[in-house]
Amino acid sequence: MSRTSTARARLVDSARELIHSSNYGAASVQDLCSAAKVNKGSFYYFFPSKRDLVLAALDVQWANAKAKVLEPSFAADAPPLERILRFFRRAAQAQNRPVVLGCPFGNLAVEMATLDETIRDRVRDVFQGYQGYFEGAIAEAIAAGDIEPRDVSAAAEALLAYFQGALLLAKTRNDAGTIERLGPAAMNLLGAKHGC
Repeated sequence: MSRTSTARARLVDSARELIHSSNYGAASVQDLCSAAKVNKGSFYYFFPSKRDLVLAALDVQWANAKAKVLEPSFAADAPPLERILRFFRRAAQAQNRPVVLGCPFGNLAVEMATLDETIRDRVRDVFQGYQGYFEGAIAEAIAAGDIEPRDVSAAAEALLAYFQGALLLAKTRNDAGTIERLGPAAMNLLGAKHGC
């Protein structure tokens, strides 16, 4: 009974790991089941398709990103621009492993955005979530006089694009430190008036 009660969670975890470390296309249902130590019948009991499993995995991955990186980074115990720098540091720490895997959301978007509208929309929602955290810090930085008034949404979108580029460079270089090193340059992107 306990095996059945954890089978769904194991499948979701196996999807998160396998798809992030390789890609959606390479991870077959059999591979996902083997990694989770679940038979195919159990897979189809919980998920009608691989896409449904991936959507569940995206939801868990997003919850983890918020809990482990975004919420601690953007906590109100630091000035708003320092929160953005802290975010880049924490993101670098999360990628610090023998092989830098890059952004699980960005990787999936690159692979699937033109192939599956449902997955693309879910990743878009996640990116909008990231942008919301950036918007909050940027709006507070403007209110504090740390940066000039600007279109908060446009600045947050630019910061999101910059961050995704930093993750891509880190993956290409296999160097998580790239993300942290590029954090201070984000202050230039935002037009910070003085150092943080």
